[in-house]
Amino acid sequence: MNKFYIQIVFFLLSVSVYLNNKTLATEPGPGIATKIKSKKKYSTSEEIYEKNKDLLCTNPNEITNAVKLMNEAVINLAYHATSKDDYGLSKWSLHYNRSFSKKKLEGNTVVQRIHFQFDDPNNYNEIINLLWDPALANNFNNGSVKRKIIRVYNPNLVIIRQRYKSSGGGPQKYFYALAARVDISEEKTIIVMASANINDHHPSEKEYKNTIIESANLFKIDIDSNIFIRKGIWKKTFLNIAGYLIEKREWYTDITYLESIDGHTSNLDNLFIEKGLNKFFHYNKKWLYVPG
Repeated sequence: MNKFYIQIVFFLLSVSVYLNNKTLATEPGPGIATKIKSKKKYSTSEEIYEKNKDLLCTNPNEITNAVKLMNEAVINLAYHATSKDDYGLSKWSLHYNRSFSKKKLEGNTVVQRIHFQFDDPNNYNEIINLLWDPALANNFNNGSVKRKIIRVYNPNLVIIRQRYKSSGGGPQKYFYALAARVDISEEKTIIVMASANINDHHPSEKEYKNTIIESANLFKIDIDSNIFIRKGIWKKTFLNIAGYLIEKREWYTDITYLESIDGHTSNLDNLFIEKGLNKFFHYNKKWLYVPG
Protein backbone atom coordinates (compact mmCIF):
# COMPACT_ATOMS: atom_id res chain seq x y z
CA MET A 1 0.00 0.00 0.00
CA ASN A 2 1.68 3.26 -1.08
CA LYS A 3 1.96 6.49 0.87
CA PHE A 4 -0.64 8.41 -1.12
CA TYR A 5 -3.24 5.64 -0.72
CA ILE A 6 -2.70 5.65 3.06
CA GLN A 7 -3.12 9.43 3.11
CA ILE A 8 -6.44 9.10 1.28
CA VAL A 9 -7.73 6.53 3.78
CA PHE A 10 -6.83 8.63 6.80
CA PHE A 11 -8.24 11.73 5.14
CA LEU A 12 -11.64 10.11 4.66
CA LEU A 13 -11.70 8.57 8.14
CA SER A 14 -10.66 11.72 9.97
CA VAL A 15 -12.91 14.28 8.30
CA SER A 16 -16.27 12.53 8.09
CA VAL A 17 -17.99 15.84 8.80
CA TYR A 18 -16.41 17.17 5.60
CA LEU A 19 -17.86 14.29 3.62
CA ASN A 20 -21.43 14.72 4.79
CA ASN A 21 -24.76 14.89 3.00
CA LYS A 22 -24.24 18.54 2.12
CA THR A 23 -21.01 18.44 0.18
CA LEU A 24 -18.24 16.08 -0.86
CA ALA A 25 -16.13 18.99 -2.02
CA THR A 26 -16.41 22.73 -2.27
CA GLU A 27 -15.67 25.23 -4.97
CA PRO A 28 -12.26 26.91 -4.54
CA GLY A 29 -12.48 30.23 -2.77
CA PRO A 30 -11.69 33.55 -4.44
CA GLY A 31 -8.11 33.38 -3.19
CA ILE A 32 -7.55 29.96 -4.72
CA ALA A 33 -9.38 29.93 -8.01
CA THR A 34 -7.47 30.86 -11.14
CA LYS A 35 -8.75 33.98 -12.87
CA ILE A 36 -10.27 33.24 -16.24
CA LYS A 37 -9.22 35.72 -18.87
CA SER A 38 -11.53 34.47 -21.61
CA LYS A 39 -15.21 33.60 -21.55
CA LYS A 40 -15.84 30.76 -19.15
CA LYS A 41 -15.97 27.42 -20.93
CA TYR A 42 -17.73 25.35 -18.27
CA SER A 43 -20.28 25.35 -15.45
CA THR A 44 -19.09 25.07 -11.85
CA SER A 45 -20.48 22.36 -9.58
CA GLU A 46 -22.67 24.96 -7.85
CA GLU A 47 -24.07 26.18 -11.17
CA ILE A 48 -24.75 22.61 -12.28
CA TYR A 49 -26.46 21.97 -8.95
CA GLU A 50 -28.71 25.03 -9.36
CA LYS A 51 -29.74 23.89 -12.84
CA ASN A 52 -30.72 20.46 -11.52
CA LYS A 53 -32.22 21.25 -8.10
CA ASP A 54 -35.54 19.80 -9.23
CA LEU A 55 -33.80 16.39 -9.20
CA LEU A 56 -32.69 16.74 -5.57
CA CYS A 57 -33.03 13.59 -3.48
CA THR A 58 -34.75 14.15 -0.11
CA ASN A 59 -34.48 10.61 1.25
CA PRO A 60 -31.97 10.86 4.15
CA ASN A 61 -31.14 7.14 4.12
CA GLU A 62 -30.40 7.17 0.40
CA ILE A 63 -28.24 10.27 0.78
CA THR A 64 -26.25 8.69 3.61
CA ASN A 65 -25.74 5.47 1.67
CA ALA A 66 -24.70 7.38 -1.45
CA VAL A 67 -22.05 9.29 0.51
CA LYS A 68 -20.71 6.08 2.09
CA LEU A 69 -20.55 4.36 -1.28
CA MET A 70 -18.68 7.18 -2.96
CA ASN A 71 -16.25 7.50 -0.06
CA GLU A 72 -15.30 3.91 -0.83
CA ALA A 73 -15.18 4.69 -4.54
CA VAL A 74 -12.70 7.52 -3.86
CA ILE A 75 -10.44 5.13 -1.95
CA ASN A 76 -10.62 2.57 -4.75
CA LEU A 77 -9.83 5.13 -7.41
CA ALA A 78 -6.89 6.47 -5.40
CA TYR A 79 -5.54 2.96 -5.05
CA HIS A 80 -5.90 1.97 -8.71
CA ALA A 81 -4.60 5.34 -9.91
CA THR A 82 -1.36 5.02 -7.95
CA SER A 83 -0.81 1.28 -7.52
CA LYS A 84 1.94 -0.57 -9.36
CA ASP A 85 0.72 -4.01 -8.25
CA ASP A 86 0.10 -6.24 -11.29
CA TYR A 87 -0.32 -3.31 -13.67
CA GLY A 88 1.30 -4.21 -16.96
CA LEU A 89 2.78 -1.27 -18.83
CA SER A 90 1.24 -1.24 -22.31
CA LYS A 91 3.01 1.83 -23.66
CA TRP A 92 5.34 4.45 -22.28
CA SER A 93 6.79 7.68 -23.62
CA LEU A 94 9.51 9.33 -21.55
CA HIS A 95 9.75 12.30 -23.89
CA TYR A 96 6.03 13.07 -23.69
CA ASN A 97 5.55 12.02 -20.03
CA ARG A 98 2.75 9.62 -20.85
CA SER A 99 2.09 5.99 -19.92
CA PHE A 100 -0.65 3.41 -20.50
CA SER A 101 -1.14 0.45 -18.20
CA LYS A 102 -3.65 -2.32 -17.68
CA LYS A 103 -4.56 -4.77 -14.93
CA LYS A 104 -6.74 -7.87 -15.12
CA LEU A 105 -8.68 -8.76 -11.99
CA GLU A 106 -10.68 -11.86 -11.12
CA GLY A 107 -13.67 -12.61 -13.32
CA ASN A 108 -12.12 -11.03 -16.42
CA THR A 109 -12.49 -7.53 -15.00
CA VAL A 110 -10.01 -5.19 -16.69
CA VAL A 111 -8.85 -1.81 -15.40
CA GLN A 112 -7.24 0.52 -17.95
CA ARG A 113 -5.18 3.50 -16.91
CA ILE A 114 -3.50 6.44 -18.60
CA HIS A 115 -1.16 8.86 -16.87
CA PHE A 116 0.14 12.06 -18.41
CA GLN A 117 1.38 15.54 -17.63
CA PHE A 118 -0.56 18.50 -18.98
CA ASP A 119 1.94 21.31 -19.34
CA ASP A 120 0.03 24.06 -17.56
CA PRO A 121 -0.35 24.24 -13.76
CA ASN A 122 -2.22 27.56 -13.93
CA ASN A 123 -5.42 25.98 -15.25
CA TYR A 124 -5.72 23.35 -12.51
CA ASN A 125 -9.15 24.51 -11.27
CA GLU A 126 -10.43 24.99 -14.80
CA ILE A 127 -9.39 21.45 -15.73
CA ILE A 128 -11.34 20.04 -12.78
CA ASN A 129 -14.48 21.95 -13.74
CA LEU A 130 -14.17 20.93 -17.39
CA LEU A 131 -13.91 17.24 -16.49
CA TRP A 132 -16.80 17.46 -13.99
CA ASP A 133 -19.27 19.29 -16.25
CA PRO A 134 -21.65 16.66 -17.78
CA ALA A 135 -22.40 18.93 -20.73
CA LEU A 136 -18.76 18.59 -21.84
CA ALA A 137 -18.43 14.81 -21.49
CA ASN A 138 -18.30 14.28 -25.25
CA ASN A 139 -15.02 16.22 -25.39
CA PHE A 140 -13.25 13.80 -23.06
CA ASN A 141 -14.48 10.43 -24.31
CA ASN A 142 -14.11 8.22 -27.36
CA GLY A 143 -16.92 8.17 -29.90
CA SER A 144 -20.20 9.99 -29.30
CA VAL A 145 -21.07 10.51 -25.63
CA LYS A 146 -23.99 12.22 -23.89
CA ARG A 147 -24.04 12.50 -20.10
CA LYS A 148 -27.13 13.56 -18.18
CA ILE A 149 -27.74 14.15 -14.48
CA ILE A 150 -30.81 12.25 -13.30
CA ARG A 151 -30.53 12.62 -9.51
CA VAL A 152 -28.78 15.12 -7.25
CA TYR A 153 -27.59 14.64 -3.67
CA ASN A 154 -25.46 17.77 -3.35
CA PRO A 155 -23.33 19.92 -5.68
CA ASN A 156 -20.58 17.32 -5.72
CA LEU A 157 -22.54 14.07 -5.62
CA VAL A 158 -25.01 13.07 -8.33
CA ILE A 159 -26.27 10.16 -10.39
CA ILE A 160 -25.62 10.37 -14.11
CA ARG A 161 -26.78 8.46 -17.14
CA GLN A 162 -24.21 8.18 -19.87
CA ARG A 163 -25.01 6.87 -23.32
CA TYR A 164 -22.45 6.42 -25.99
CA LYS A 165 -21.76 4.98 -29.39
CA SER A 166 -18.31 3.99 -30.57
CA SER A 167 -16.80 5.72 -33.59
CA GLY A 168 -16.85 2.35 -35.36
CA GLY A 169 -20.63 2.10 -35.12
CA GLY A 170 -22.74 -0.45 -33.28
CA PRO A 171 -25.73 0.00 -30.95
CA GLN A 172 -26.26 2.78 -28.47
CA LYS A 173 -24.94 1.73 -25.06
CA TYR A 174 -25.55 3.30 -21.68
CA PHE A 175 -24.91 3.03 -17.98
CA TYR A 176 -26.09 4.71 -14.80
CA ALA A 177 -23.49 5.68 -12.21
CA LEU A 178 -23.01 7.73 -9.09
CA ALA A 179 -20.47 10.51 -9.62
CA ALA A 180 -18.55 12.40 -6.96
CA ARG A 181 -15.96 15.12 -6.83
CA VAL A 182 -13.65 15.36 -3.81
CA ASP A 183 -11.01 18.03 -3.23
CA ILE A 184 -8.41 16.12 -1.22
CA SER A 185 -6.39 19.32 -0.85
CA GLU A 186 -5.90 22.61 -2.67
CA GLU A 187 -3.65 20.78 -5.13
CA LYS A 188 -5.22 17.33 -5.35
CA THR A 189 -8.71 16.34 -6.56
CA ILE A 190 -10.48 13.09 -7.36
CA ILE A 191 -13.45 12.71 -9.69
CA VAL A 192 -14.95 9.23 -9.57
CA MET A 193 -17.94 7.38 -11.04
CA ALA A 194 -19.30 3.92 -10.24
CA SER A 195 -22.44 1.98 -11.12
CA ALA A 196 -24.61 0.58 -8.34
CA ASN A 197 -27.62 -1.74 -8.05
CA ILE A 198 -29.93 0.58 -9.99
CA ASN A 199 -33.20 -0.82 -11.32
CA ASP A 200 -33.80 1.02 -14.60
CA HIS A 201 -36.39 -1.51 -15.89
CA HIS A 202 -34.22 -2.72 -18.77
CA PRO A 203 -35.62 -6.08 -20.00
CA SER A 204 -32.22 -7.82 -19.97
CA GLU A 205 -32.07 -10.84 -17.67
CA LYS A 206 -28.33 -10.44 -17.15
CA GLU A 207 -27.25 -9.87 -13.57
CA TYR A 208 -25.09 -6.76 -13.34
CA LYS A 209 -22.62 -6.49 -10.48
CA ASN A 210 -19.84 -4.11 -9.59
CA THR A 211 -16.76 -6.34 -9.43
CA ILE A 212 -14.47 -3.68 -7.95
CA ILE A 213 -16.63 -1.85 -5.38
CA GLU A 214 -18.67 -4.60 -3.75
CA SER A 215 -20.71 -2.25 -1.56
CA ALA A 216 -22.13 -0.71 -4.75
CA ASN A 217 -24.20 -3.85 -5.18
CA LEU A 218 -25.97 -3.10 -1.88
CA PHE A 219 -27.00 0.39 -3.00
CA LYS A 220 -30.46 -0.31 -4.43
CA ILE A 221 -32.69 2.32 -6.01
CA ASP A 222 -35.26 2.58 -8.81
CA ILE A 223 -34.90 4.95 -11.76
CA ASP A 224 -37.72 6.16 -13.99
CA SER A 225 -35.96 5.43 -17.28
CA ASN A 226 -37.00 6.27 -20.84
CA ILE A 227 -38.67 4.04 -23.42
CA PHE A 228 -35.37 3.22 -25.17
CA ILE A 229 -34.17 1.56 -21.98
CA ARG A 230 -37.47 -0.08 -21.04
CA LYS A 231 -37.81 -1.57 -24.53
CA GLY A 232 -34.20 -2.75 -24.57
CA ILE A 233 -33.30 -0.59 -27.57
CA TRP A 234 -30.21 0.74 -25.81
CA LYS A 235 -27.69 -1.88 -24.71
CA LYS A 236 -27.01 -1.82 -20.98
CA THR A 237 -23.44 -1.76 -19.66
CA PHE A 238 -22.03 -1.41 -16.17
CA LEU A 239 -19.31 0.90 -14.89
CA ASN A 240 -17.20 -0.74 -12.20
CA ILE A 241 -15.19 2.43 -11.74
CA ALA A 242 -13.88 5.38 -13.74
CA GLY A 243 -12.44 8.75 -12.96
CA TYR A 244 -9.51 11.06 -12.50
CA LEU A 245 -6.78 11.82 -10.02
CA ILE A 246 -5.72 15.40 -10.74
CA GLU A 247 -2.68 16.94 -9.04
CA LYS A 248 -1.20 20.40 -9.40
CA ARG A 249 2.58 20.42 -9.73
CA GLU A 250 4.99 23.33 -9.99
CA TRP A 251 5.31 23.22 -13.78
CA TYR A 252 2.37 21.08 -14.92
CA THR A 253 -0.89 19.39 -13.95
CA ASP A 254 -0.54 15.65 -13.36
CA ILE A 255 -3.57 13.64 -14.55
CA THR A 256 -4.35 9.95 -14.18
CA TYR A 257 -7.52 8.58 -15.77
CA LEU A 258 -8.73 5.03 -15.28
CA GLU A 259 -11.80 3.03 -16.21
CA SER A 260 -13.32 -0.42 -15.96
CA ILE A 261 -16.55 -0.94 -17.90
CA ASP A 262 -18.28 -4.29 -18.22
CA GLY A 263 -18.86 -4.93 -21.91
CA HIS A 264 -16.76 -2.04 -23.20
CA THR A 265 -13.07 -1.23 -23.63
CA SER A 266 -11.97 2.26 -24.62
CA ASN A 267 -9.01 2.88 -26.88
CA LEU A 268 -6.92 5.07 -24.61
CA ASP A 269 -4.31 5.36 -27.37
CA ASN A 270 -6.59 7.97 -28.94
CA LEU A 271 -5.53 10.41 -26.22
CA PHE A 272 -9.03 11.89 -26.14
CA ILE A 273 -8.53 13.61 -22.77
CA GLU A 274 -5.41 15.49 -23.86
CA LYS A 275 -7.00 16.45 -27.16
CA GLY A 276 -10.09 17.73 -25.34
CA LEU A 277 -8.02 19.88 -22.99
CA ASN A 278 -5.91 21.19 -25.87
CA LYS A 279 -9.07 22.31 -27.63
CA PHE A 280 -10.35 24.25 -24.62
CA PHE A 281 -7.02 25.91 -23.89
CA HIS A 282 -6.12 26.43 -27.57
CA TYR A 283 -2.66 24.95 -27.38
CA ASN A 284 -0.60 24.92 -30.55
CA LYS A 285 0.75 21.51 -31.54
CA LYS A 286 4.27 22.89 -31.79
CA TRP A 287 4.15 23.39 -28.02
CA LEU A 288 2.33 20.23 -27.00
CA TYR A 289 2.62 16.96 -28.86
CA VAL A 290 -0.65 15.28 -29.81
CA PRO A 291 -0.31 12.34 -32.20
CA GLY A 292 -2.75 12.31 -35.11
